[in-house]
Amino acid sequence: MSKPFWEISYSDINAGSFGGTASGEIIDLMKLLPRKAKVLDLGCGDGRNAIPLAEAGFDVTAVDISEAGIVKIDTLTMGKGLSIQVLVADMSSYRIQGRYDLIVAHGCLHLLERSNWKNLIREMQEHTLPGGYNAVTVFTDSVSASPDMVDFFVGLFHEEELFKVYSQWDLLLRKSYTFRDEHPGGIRHLHSANKLVAVKPFESKCLE
Repeated sequence: MSKPFWEISYSDINAGSFGGTASGEIIDLMKLLPRKAKVLDLGCGDGRNAIPLAEAGFDVTAVDISEAGIVKIDTLTMGKGLSIQVLVADMSSYRIQGRYDLIVAHGCLHLLERSNWKNLIREMQEHTLPGGYNAVTVFTDSVSASPDMVDFFVGLFHEEELFKVYSQWDLLLRKSYTFRDEHPGGIRHLHSANKLVAVKPFESKCLE
């Protein structure tokens, strides 16, 4: 299987971060997090969210399977005195260590087999501090994966399945939407997505 198209921008230190600037919900969460909060960014890519979070003064751990993406983050943050640790790891087998005020999984969980993302979400929930946040965006099967992406989108969520997984948490944001984008080579896609920001109660049940 060929490498996904986003590796092109990961390998170019001068290219803007894949997906643009930090997500709006991440910017909003920066105002809610405690000072020096611990943040885990899973599937961080080339740092779209991880770098702004570190620049805001948070203690960030950024994890991705892409060595090019992790090298790019390391290069862009070198010598800036930011509290950011980077790690190349496959989320299918990654085990979370420690507890976090915020765990981010933006646009990556549907790249895992369904059994793997279920296990990972369970770990995300278990390793989030009470009163802490999970910010998750996934693609759903309301729109089928395009032919060039079908080999990568192996774990598409069912519509609203993500919200059910977090039914025991308080939702600050719940959003279902479709959007179009254009990839290198002029390939245009339509995607369906679910997005949430969830707060872990001080007494909670994790994914069953």
